[in-house]
Amino acid sequence: MFRKQFRPLGPLARYVSTRPRKAAVSMAPPPLRMNPLESAGKTPKGEPSMDNFLKRIGSSDLLWFTLLSVVTASPFLTRVAMAAMPITPDFLIKSVVYPIYCGGENYDEVRATGRKLLNRGVSNMMLSYSVEDAEGTASAETFENSLRAINGSVAGVFAKHNKESQELYETSAINTPPASGYIALKPTGLMPNSAEILANYNKPEFADKWEQYLNVCRSICQNAVDHGEGKVVIVFDAEKVWLQDGVYAAQREMMKEFNRDGQVVVCGTVQMYLQKSYQFLNNEIELAKKGNYQVAMKLVRGAYIRSEPNRMQDIHVTKEATDKSFNDGSNLMLDYIVQGWNNPTKPSPVGQLVVASHNFDSCNMIDARMKREAPVGFDHAKDCSVVFAQLLGMNDHQTCDLTDRGLKVIKYVPWGPVKETKDYLHRRLEENTDAARGGWSNVFAGVNEMVRRAFRVSRA
Repeated sequence: MFRKQFRPLGPLARYVSTRPRKAAVSMAPPPLRMNPLESAGKTPKGEPSMDNFLKRIGSSDLLWFTLLSVVTASPFLTRVAMAAMPITPDFLIKSVVYPIYCGGENYDEVRATGRKLLNRGVSNMMLSYSVEDAEGTASAETFENSLRAINGSVAGVFAKHNKESQELYETSAINTPPASGYIALKPTGLMPNSAEILANYNKPEFADKWEQYLNVCRSICQNAVDHGEGKVVIVFDAEKVWLQDGVYAAQREMMKEFNRDGQVVVCGTVQMYLQKSYQFLNNEIELAKKGNYQVAMKLVRGAYIRSEPNRMQDIHVTKEATDKSFNDGSNLMLDYIVQGWNNPTKPSPVGQLVVASHNFDSCNMIDARMKREAPVGFDHAKDCSVVFAQLLGMNDHQTCDLTDRGLKVIKYVPWGPVKETKDYLHRRLEENTDAARGGWSNVFAGVNEMVRRAFRVSRA
């Protein structure tokens, strides 16, 4: 899942491994690059300033950002806000918290969010309809309504948004190179009893149900092909470990069918905090080579560390090991992408890497390598093989910094009725509190920007 980044069980120092990686299992990729931070060149290494981001947002967004920063800077106020959320009127949530973390309740509101992000330099969105059932136990009608909304967003949001962003870019109205739009799917939210089907996908007694599940996936991907004009990617989010083999099987089947002839329609997700994730990436690339299709993967650190029953066996036990796994996985994908850049007549088995991370060191590492190893004259604005993805409302100042470097950055944008997104908003408040290294400095930055604007108006 992209929704929730890995958090250590206790406080640990930030770390980027400089140790050489072990040789890949049963594969012979291009030479692996070690310690990519050594020659980062002009790539910034410090955390970016909040000021640059705040200067780009509207006055109402600035006000709510500052007020919300007050809440997330105080553990007490955060606990009060989260406790009050279930009883808070929907209209109040939509006015205060919802615009920061969610994209809208309908297609028009989501497109407006996309335009606002374009003005900030964000290339596109990864939409996640937030009414999907967590374990596939909702009514058939609920699933039908969700699928209708998801499929409708291809034409209702992206067909119009992508056309507008391309026109704005070609006329120099914006400097943001357009990227494809993405639609994130929760695998357990696609049909009734999805979790049971995924857990038993390879058992003969579930063969019919498994084929039904694949047909649902297939219809979503085909809809993106039919109405997305080549600019919509379907993303399979990750699930808990006991379901993940079924998810891998589903996303692999869809990649085999749709990721051909240089066209990326389907993207999977790999949680790099899992001990077997690097070997899994190796194997997927080998399968793509043999099957003559392209792998596209969204790499995240992980989402379920608190709920995995066997986490000491399945998950890297330290943050350092997880950071190394994420960076090694990113470098493995980049090995093949760079090979494709330098030899465009030979299609790479890796079609796309989506770097879904708020870890500034990892982003710096990947940016540095892209700049260092791209062929002379290579036009990154026309290339979509590496895309950075970050949560709406989380570390937006870091997003701003990445876009200023000319990187393609998308925002993960949940959308749907306010009532249905309260659980998501609750998590975002909690995570912003955990991630608020700036603490009250964000509040002061917001106040300073308001004062600056007021002073500018008074002098006008």
